[in-house]
Amino acid sequence: MLTPNQAPPEAYYQNNCVELFAFTMDRYADLLPRKVLSDVGCYLQASNSAQRLFARLLTRKRRFVRVDSLNYAEVANVTAAIAELADCGLVEVAPRTNADAILPLLKKEEIHNAWPHLDKRSRKSDLVDKILGSYSDQHIYKRLQTRLAWLAIADPASWDLMRLLYFGDEAQDWATFVLRDLGMTRYEEVPLDRRQFTDSAELGTFLEYRQLHHYAHRVSEHPALAAFLLDSLDQEVDNRFAERRRKRAVLHIGRRCEQAGLFTIAVRAYDTVRMHPARERAVRVVAKMDGKQGCADRLEEIRRSPLSEEEAQFAERFGKRKAGFQPPTTIVDIQTPPVAVEAEALAMLIANGGWGMHVESGLVRTLTGLIYWPVLYAAVPGAFTNPFQIGPNDLVAEDFVDVRKALIDEIESATASDAAFVDQLYTTACVKQGVTNALVNWQILERAQLLDIISAMPVEHMRRLTQFYIRNLNERRSGLPDLFVAYGPGDYEFVEVKGPNDQLQPGQRVWFRHLRELGIPARVLKLRLVR
Repeated sequence: MLTPNQAPPEAYYQNNCVELFAFTMDRYADLLPRKVLSDVGCYLQASNSAQRLFARLLTRKRRFVRVDSLNYAEVANVTAAIAELADCGLVEVAPRTNADAILPLLKKEEIHNAWPHLDKRSRKSDLVDKILGSYSDQHIYKRLQTRLAWLAIADPASWDLMRLLYFGDEAQDWATFVLRDLGMTRYEEVPLDRRQFTDSAELGTFLEYRQLHHYAHRVSEHPALAAFLLDSLDQEVDNRFAERRRKRAVLHIGRRCEQAGLFTIAVRAYDTVRMHPARERAVRVVAKMDGKQGCADRLEEIRRSPLSEEEAQFAERFGKRKAGFQPPTTIVDIQTPPVAVEAEALAMLIANGGWGMHVESGLVRTLTGLIYWPVLYAAVPGAFTNPFQIGPNDLVAEDFVDVRKALIDEIESATASDAAFVDQLYTTACVKQGVTNALVNWQILERAQLLDIISAMPVEHMRRLTQFYIRNLNERRSGLPDLFVAYGPGDYEFVEVKGPNDQLQPGQRVWFRHLRELGIPARVLKLRLVR
């Protein structure tokens, strides 16, 4: 464990590296490229000082680092450690690269010393832009070489792959260890499967689509890239993790092309994947190109076989005013534009008593996470592959409920009575307090005690909502109203607040229809500006 505001133990970052590498090598050694195996081997054979320095470099956000910034108490001799890491090929000293990667490392004073003719009143960012626009990379590199010592990790791809295989998530990095060891994040203990990828072909496909997804971000700058990427992404794959990434990349290409006015390529992208909102976006793009008459066949296809409720509602509403589900709406006239729409609306609602909070989907998600905690952390094959997961790998997969049906039925049978349901909520909240869960927002339970929520919302309503939510995680994760407002025991409502120029989104309309079907009180509070 770490102590806030105190230096970590000398071997802390080194041990984190060793833990990550040992875990990943144990599971994926037969799938890893030779270069990665060689790099890891070199690291593990290096001296303590070299290992500790390299571990620190891995935590840096930027690849290129000033040598004089490497001042760590646990590294006895930084110069010797750098030399050792360079000898075994783990770092490069003063590597050649684009000048825009190195120049920002200089302080403003150092930039003026190197280019004294530049205006000293200019901001550093402006100076950097001026130099990059006036001199070649070779000129800048030569001038910096005598003024600055820098280094970089030689092959960041090797370590990025190890990190990805360990965490299984793009969003997690080395800081995850720190958050855990400071006690800021606690994880549920679950049995881990051996690995997420069964063979090198699956891993290779996953990494290929990961790279193509990164390239997709450059489509707006290089439109010709879009057709090449779509050619590489037009075939479905068996691995569902890679397939999810493929679909996301194609949708991203479509949106980038749509924004850039490349409508034909955008439609091609949307036609490549069968998932929402691809067909909706295709209709909108075709309408821009050919008018609404050109969308008739596409709209009819959606009406015949919608992929989601949003799609069905889109087909019903497209080109029509006030079509689709219209939830109960209260209009409140205001004299001045609201500064904080939800806060001002909540103050109006509880002016005569009661309490409330801004929750959006958080409250229903939290109640669902507490009731179905054993379902989320069930030992399903492939669900958990690393110790830092906040939920199963297939949490939003279409078959999430199907593969856990027996356990879901068991929990719902055990909580059929109101007393048992409340006991399950309260006991889980107490026992698991603070443990990270993909659905549970502990801050909501800090703002309003669970017993206060239970007092305000009838247990049967909580049961209906949680049963619905666990079965619709892949489509209904968001879109619930902004506010939960309690007026007294058993007297509450969900309220969606809309400012003068705001409109309901399709997903919100779908939720309002479900709330009506479930018998849950909900309405829209529309603030109308009058002069």
